[in-house]
Amino acid sequence: MLRLVIIKPGQKQRLLSGGFKYLEHITDAFIEAWGDSLEEAFSYAASATINVMFEIKNVRGTRKTDFHVEGENYLELLFNWLEKVLLLISIDNQVISSFEIKISKLDTKYRLAGSGMAESIDMSKHNYRTEIKGVTYHEMEVLQEDGQYKVRFLLDL
Repeated sequence: MLRLVIIKPGQKQRLLSGGFKYLEHITDAFIEAWGDSLEEAFSYAASATINVMFEIKNVRGTRKTDFHVEGENYLELLFNWLEKVLLLISIDNQVISSFEIKISKLDTKYRLAGSGMAESIDMSKHNYRTEIKGVTYHEMEVLQEDGQYKVRFLLDL
């Protein structure tokens, strides 16, 4: 993943492209994802979640799948989004390689709608790694810093 960093005198470092990384945690997967938009950060959060279970680089989406979730706030939206990703894996037997999402504000809640390129799970091709029991609210954050969006969350393994 290519990350460009521009450092100007008196300014903090800022990553120009989105991405994700795994933070240190004893028993669970602690993930930080970021992007220039909230949608990009949420997309990388989903990719990081999938990458915990499978090698995402081996996923080549062959068909489009649509999805949507809602939440009262950004934390609930992130939680529901990651739960949706896990449901696509466990119920629909699909793994998604790329996402196009849009987040919008409704009257009293937020809505994430979009699509992704999916394919049926093949345990040998996708190099199954570990089971995710669920998403948790513990340590969950949605932040905007220096013009970038950042999300952090724990996955119970």
